[in-house]
Amino acid sequence: MESRDYEGAIQLFERARNQMQYYVGPPLLSISLISGWKFDDLGIRIQQRLCEALCLAGRTKEGGEALLKMVNTFDEEINTCGHITKWVSDFTQQCLSAPAREGDATSKVAEYDNLPTPLDSPIPIPLLREWAKSTLASGEWRAALVAAVRVSISFCSGIPPESNTAGLEFTLPRPAIFRVICERLETIDHITDAIECLQQMVNELAGGKDAHGEQAKWVLDFKQRCAEKLARFGDDAADAQRHDDAIIQYSTALSLNPASPQDFFNKRSREYVAKWLWEYALDDTTQNHQVITLDPLSPWGYENVLTEWAKVNLTDGSWGNALTTAGSVPRLVIYRVVCERLETVDRVMDAIECFHEMENELVQEIQGKEVEWALDFKSRCCRKIEDLGDDAMNTGQYDEATSQYSAALSLNPTAAQALFVKRSKARAARGLWEDALSDANEAISLDPSSPFGYESKYVASRGAGHHKDTLQAFEIMLLKMAQSPDLVIHGKERCRQYTKTRGVVRKAVQDAIRESPRVLINTTSGRLCDKSEQAAAFELSPVFTELISAMTTHIDHFRIEQEVGHYYRYATFSHKWEDNELLFEKVIHAVVYDLEESPTHGKLQMYCKIVWDAGFHWAWSDTCCINKADHFVLQEALVAMFKWYHGSALTIIFLRGVRSPSQRGDLVRSIWNTRAWTFQEYHASKVVRFYTEDWTLYMNLDIPNHKESPKIISEMEEATGVSARALTALQPGLNDIREKLCLASKRETTFVEDAAYSLLGIFSISLPVIYGEGEKALGRLLAQLLTGSGDTNILAWTGRSGNFNSCLPADITVFNELPTSYISPTIDGPQMGTITSGLLASPLNLTLIMKLYDQLDQLPVPFFVGQRMKLPCIIFKLGALSASRSRSGHVFRTQTAALGIVKIRTKEDLSRLDSLYLVHPWIDFLLDRQPVGSVTEAVPEENAGDQSSSISELQSSPGSSNITLAAPQTQAARLAARCSPWVVA
Repeated sequence: MESRDYEGAIQLFERARNQMQYYVGPPLLSISLISGWKFDDLGIRIQQRLCEALCLAGRTKEGGEALLKMVNTFDEEINTCGHITKWVSDFTQQCLSAPAREGDATSKVAEYDNLPTPLDSPIPIPLLREWAKSTLASGEWRAALVAAVRVSISFCSGIPPESNTAGLEFTLPRPAIFRVICERLETIDHITDAIECLQQMVNELAGGKDAHGEQAKWVLDFKQRCAEKLARFGDDAADAQRHDDAIIQYSTALSLNPASPQDFFNKRSREYVAKWLWEYALDDTTQNHQVITLDPLSPWGYENVLTEWAKVNLTDGSWGNALTTAGSVPRLVIYRVVCERLETVDRVMDAIECFHEMENELVQEIQGKEVEWALDFKSRCCRKIEDLGDDAMNTGQYDEATSQYSAALSLNPTAAQALFVKRSKARAARGLWEDALSDANEAISLDPSSPFGYESKYVASRGAGHHKDTLQAFEIMLLKMAQSPDLVIHGKERCRQYTKTRGVVRKAVQDAIRESPRVLINTTSGRLCDKSEQAAAFELSPVFTELISAMTTHIDHFRIEQEVGHYYRYATFSHKWEDNELLFEKVIHAVVYDLEESPTHGKLQMYCKIVWDAGFHWAWSDTCCINKADHFVLQEALVAMFKWYHGSALTIIFLRGVRSPSQRGDLVRSIWNTRAWTFQEYHASKVVRFYTEDWTLYMNLDIPNHKESPKIISEMEEATGVSARALTALQPGLNDIREKLCLASKRETTFVEDAAYSLLGIFSISLPVIYGEGEKALGRLLAQLLTGSGDTNILAWTGRSGNFNSCLPADITVFNELPTSYISPTIDGPQMGTITSGLLASPLNLTLIMKLYDQLDQLPVPFFVGQRMKLPCIIFKLGALSASRSRSGHVFRTQTAALGIVKIRTKEDLSRLDSLYLVHPWIDFLLDRQPVGSVTEAVPEENAGDQSSSISELQSSPGSSNITLAAPQTQAARLAARCSPWVVA
């Protein structure tokens, strides 16, 4: 060393060090315990000399490494004495100030993290760290800080006294102690304690030199490391759903002012959202938004948290209330979020209302990108609200469609012309012709070249009665279609096809409504519509537009008939009339749904609503759909009523007096089942549904057609006394006249004339309607039935004669029982064959009999001329009378050859008369002819035991139902055989 042969000295010291073997003991517990350690002083001195030689040789890096190796080797066993500690400090300064040897990669030993740093500390940092590791094992940093105020370092035994360092004391600098403690607390994850210690350090050293320079850099770096570790702790707590812990960790991290605060704000905001602490979450996002420009892709950025807030607060309820819970969020931002959320959940009308309020309140703040957003938002809302309006139009909700289109127009869309056209159609469908015309004119002003505005004007003008404008609009529409750019190639052809298709559709409409009632209720608008209005309504419907637009190249006649027929399905109403029923003149200029509350008004309104709910556009009620002041209309309705009920798609039957819960027998006992008109209404209808007076289904029968319900069939059999099969077989016309009269005789009417008028449809006849004529109405009906059918069973009744003709009754109740035949069973079968053969072989004058047969065969059928009846008859002479008395007069009995015993009830005394004859309508079966009014259908054997009345089983005479034509001689012989029992000697 003295000869400056440093390299040689280095080799010697290294050799000596390698030969030394030391035991490394337990870790250093405290600097104050150094004096009590045991070690070999020679090893220390060798290490010291090696370090000094390396430094003097310019090998500073290696000298520093040797120093560290020495400290590490002896840090648990070596009792570091004061003079050695001072040497370590001095040597460290020497290494830092020594020039680097040529070729050394590093000029400063301090550039290596593991070397002691210059903190004006007499104790090297590694030793302080070891002290902190032992002292802070429990994490109580405040006690360690107090213990480190003064550190006494004494020499251990065995140190030469000439060193003059015994009892040496050092005062450690506070920054070094604070730093070591903070580092140790951070290392063992006591981050909260580390932050508190750092905060105390900053407070204590504020304004001192240690708050600047290298120390300030370390403070910033330490804060960042602590913040990142707290963020990891917060992430772990968030993953474990410990949201409160996560919030604490992120909040503590934010208190350190980290380099990227947006990440911590976002994470804490997310946890606030998880706890539904929206005000705090929004405050975080607001602060973050103001502090730093956020990454728009961040899952928990400003806009995203606001979106989550909106999801919770705008699911239901008022959006205005949600605005008040947005805390410190800027009004423009929160308005935007609320608008977007309302539009997302399809509360488009609310979204538009919110947008307009934002425009009114913040008109000055909507600039730049906000203007772009506003235009885009209005465009999206406009498209969506327009689609909603289209859906409402397709389902017949014209008021709703009008509201949707109006909301879309309030956004000042670029395609306003199409919206005006659509709103015009919606208003026209509601009959708001002037409003529809105004919209059509707006559409034309926006795009005069488009034909669609003129089409809407054509429809609205026609509905409003502006016939001149209607024709003009139609002509311009066709012209514009030909001139329109998109129709330039096929314009004229499409116009021709349009006109042709419209003509086919109109013809189909006329065919569809030809057999329907003259006046119907539009269930959508609630207004009465005559035939012309019914026809016009179809052209306002989306179906018409679809048909026209779908048939630009060819006409699908079948589809047109199907669509038109489906549109014009209608329902009918069967009920008992009540006081204060709504008549035609009260409803013609009113809306059914707007009528004031009353039982009869409510009945009509509920009927229309049920029909509308069932999917029908049209309904008919005999109360308000017949103009009874017009005699021709009344005549037509009474004659066609059976046909109208038969042509309806559904008949609603209202059972006044039957309430829920209804049960079996209520229908039989209902007043509806006693009325004359309801008999034909039920029988004519193909599909019926019964409703109680509180408008619930009878017996909760939720099936499409109550006529198919066994429960209903059973009750109707009980009510009429006729089997279901017989009722089904009953057809309108002149067959089964007596059976129909029997059924009608059990029904009641308010007016006497209705006993006859209610049967016009059942018999398919027309009769002048003369209310006030009384019982003559029934006489005229029966006279026409007899004339049209020749069925003399009409004359088989007992009771009071009417004033139309004495052979006809005054009251229909006389037909409450079917007539009993007084004609004895005639000869038939083998017996008839035997008698006929004998007569043919006898000298009987068959020529005379044949002449009689021919004359009888030419007899006319019974008929009326005016009030006089012409009736072919057969006369029977009556024998002696036997008399008796009854309450109503006399009862006479007599014996006849053909009729047996005849009983005659009369008020006249017939016993004083010399001779009596009984006049009986001619009996057709005597001529082998089927009697008029009889039924030839054979009864199946399985029904032979059925005791219930069956129309198909009722015979008007005992004549044979299987007649075989024979030769004239045979027919004459059969006539003689049948008449032989009636010959009176």
